[in-house]
Amino acid sequence: MKKISEKAQISSTVIIHDNVIVEEDAIIHDYVVLYPGTIIKKGAELYDHCVIGKLPTTPGSTARALKESYKEAIVGEYSILCPGVVLYAGTNIGEHTLLGDYCSIREDCNVGDYCIISRNVSVNYETTIGNYTKIMDNSHITGNMKIGNHVFISVLVASTNDNAMGRKGYTEEEIQGACIGDYVTIGAAANILPNVNIGENAIVGAGSVVTRDVPASKLVMGVPAKVIRSV
Repeated sequence: MKKISEKAQISSTVIIHDNVIVEEDAIIHDYVVLYPGTIIKKGAELYDHCVIGKLPTTPGSTARALKESYKEAIVGEYSILCPGVVLYAGTNIGEHTLLGDYCSIREDCNVGDYCIISRNVSVNYETTIGNYTKIMDNSHITGNMKIGNHVFISVLVASTNDNAMGRKGYTEEEIQGACIGDYVTIGAAANILPNVNIGENAIVGAGSVVTRDVPASKLVMGVPAKVIRSV
């Protein structure tokens, strides 16, 4: 059963499946698809060709098993989704957050309030992103990653969660992304390897490869990244 506010502005080309809620003052532009279990909160705006609430699928080629069911996909109050954004089922976007053109956020992720997830950013499954965090163009945030509040991640940053690179299959205990503390800054084209901890207020220099934990309030640079000085 759909619950669509009369005060929402919805283009005639939008596809709305059953079990969708659209609250007042939401604006939904052309060719958006809202899958079952989608909730669009008050004042949110979705631009052309966004896809919300998509279920993950596999032809049998993925090592990570899919769930039988997922929670709602939620777009928070006054958030803006630019053209081509894809949000998977179970993902929650906070309030006043901007998702740039063609970014993709996989299932069971949580993105905080007042964030920017910029153009062509990919965020993989079960990742948490805190409030006021910015992730710039063409970066990849791996699955099972935790990112704190007021974090800045520059362009072309890559993160991974599997030191065996898929050779051992998927086990949640071993396949873990980095944990990034509050107020961390990560420079352009840095590489963050699996299961490292980057302490609060640390800085990772551009092009660095982070292979081990980074202490709080330290600047690290290089391949592999080493502590240069205190921040």
